[in-house]
Amino acid sequence: MPLRTDARVLGATLKAGDTVDYALADGRYAYLVPSTGSVEINGIRLDTRDGAAIRDEKALRITAIEDAELVLVDTAP
Repeated sequence: MPLRTDARVLGATLKAGDTVDYALADGRYAYLVPSTGSVEINGIRLDTRDGAAIRDEKALRITAIEDAELVLVDTAP
């Protein structure tokens, strides 16, 4: 699938209780989906296949509520 924008596609596997921080540069957007499991991102819970469109955040703190695999797309507007 071609992306015709300035973007990064990242993936992660987290065990329950693990936390990862991701810095989002000024003016960037993010889209996060846990493909399995549940996570909390900046205090908001996402379950399997929920999607979060993120803007106006400088840092993302992602904590696995249960074992999870996730995909994050960091993109320019």
